Amino acid sequence: MLFALQILAHLITNISDDFLTPTFIIDYFFERLNSYHVNTYRSIIMAKGHKNRDKKVDMPPMVWYRHLFAYVTLGLLCGWYYVMLFTLPTLLYFAIKGSIIAGTIFAIFMGLTFVPLKFKPWDGFKESFLFTIWREYFNFTYDASAITEVLAKNQDKRYIFFQFPHGIFPMGQVIAASIASRFSPNKRMVATAADAVFTFPVMRHFMSWVGARPISKKMIAKIFDEGCNCVILPGGIAEMYVTNTYEETIYLRKRFGTVKLAIQQGANIIPVFFFGNSSIFDVPGGSGKESFLSRISRRLRASIIFFYGRQFLTVPYRHPIHVVYGEPVEVKQNDNPTNEEVAEMLQKVIDAVEKLYKEKHPSWEDRPLVVL
Repeated sequence: MLFALQILAHLITNISDDFLTPTFIIDYFFERLNSYHVNTYRSIIMAKGHKNRDKKVDMPPMVWYRHLFAYVTLGLLCGWYYVMLFTLPTLLYFAIKGSIIAGTIFAIFMGLTFVPLKFKPWDGFKESFLFTIWREYFNFTYDASAITEVLAKNQDKRYIFFQFPHGIFPMGQVIAASIASRFSPNKRMVATAADAVFTFPVMRHFMSWVGARPISKKMIAKIFDEGCNCVILPGGIAEMYVTNTYEETIYLRKRFGTVKLAIQQGANIIPVFFFGNSSIFDVPGGSGKESFLSRISRRLRASIIFFYGRQFLTVPYRHPIHVVYGEPVEVKQNDNPTNEEVAEMLQKVIDAVEKLYKEKHPSWEDRPLVVL
């Protein structure tokens, strides 16, 4: 009660009437709540709009109900694994105790887990209000000028998009799926994700609706055989554990197998960088690619990591995400490339990513790029 009164008193004495809007009051409450927990104070009152409190990047204000909708839905999406790890055992416990409702809900979740997926993208879903709100929340922007004309003129060629960084949660990649048809209208881009993503009810359906499929050599070959282009995240699970606040780190130098696959498929490699993707969550105590959880995660092909965002929840920070598509790296098809040929191509990809980062990074991204 005292905390609430302190907020009210500060609003009355220090904020002009122009700022007394639902949006500002909600944001202000969140800020004061954060300050109360971590015992820090950051001013959020500016002459115009708001400043991103968590990452100190200017963000345009949102209408309060759109902001609230984004807050809830993004928190559920990014924290769905936590939700399921708590919900399923709880439902099972009460079902064993005789609860018909709990048993029914548990059975529905189990059914959703094992019902075969068609892996057919739902274009209406990607064009829905949901993705519009999410793009607004992150002030999502993109630059595909380097590939729009190339893709239009070379529809007979194969392209594989190497996207960086993965981040704690690949939010940028999920949102980018909703705008891919804008610069590649004649050839569908099919994304791939870790097998574990498709073992959780609801999440597996969400991923299939945005056009993602479980990653494997056979699946990538199938995607190309269907006349589509392929999207992968070479850093994968390992890249989640090198996310930090002082440098932008990606995991690529050891990805010989991924580059070899591109050569075997004769697919030109397009580097893609999601600036801001690694700044929407924090990890308690830092991270490291050789940590215990990192090694276990790679072995299980599933991410085991604890993270938090706004108010220490699974709600991502409001931070801009800007996507830049680089020029294609030409690849000559070869069913059996030598180790030297693979290493040479990998170095070309690394050089292309470093050039893309250096030349196209937005003004708010001043961290150095580190390629592991």
